[in-house]
Amino acid sequence: MAFALALMFSCSTDGDDNDNETPDSSTLVGTWNMSDVRFEEDPNDTSLNLADEVVDFLFAQDCILVSFTFNADGSVTSSDRINYLEINAGPNGLDVPCPTESDVEAATWILDGDQLTLDDGNGSVETITITFEGNNTFVISGDEIDANNYAGAEAVFSRQ
Repeated sequence: MAFALALMFSCSTDGDDNDNETPDSSTLVGTWNMSDVRFEEDPNDTSLNLADEVVDFLFAQDCILVSFTFNADGSVTSSDRINYLEINAGPNGLDVPCPTESDVEAATWILDGDQLTLDDGNGSVETITITFEGNNTFVISGDEIDANNYAGAEAVFSRQ
């Protein structure tokens, strides 16, 4: 199941450490928006610096790139706009409009401890580890998405 998680790790912002909690199903019910992507920044990697600027700019504009809505009945809907990003560089800097199109996917979910299983009903089942940071933030490790390319990165989601 795609849910566009791999794509979001092309973006970066600074992170901090918080106390982690083990979630339960009732904690996850609600809408969660990607609010940050964290990892150790490399000053020699200009593509990461550009991605950082783009994410910061869009978040400041209330542009939500990836969102999950977990329902109490075990259904989940994801929405992502990453495939529709347009980055324009001009004499006044970056112009990154918030995409108006998005990819939407539906699935079912089960949370067992920190293991979130998503099933799209078409044979694609994915289990990932999520870590709660307080009651309104959860994190997905980049290792869960693609250990070869995103080790050490974290996708951060905040409750809407």
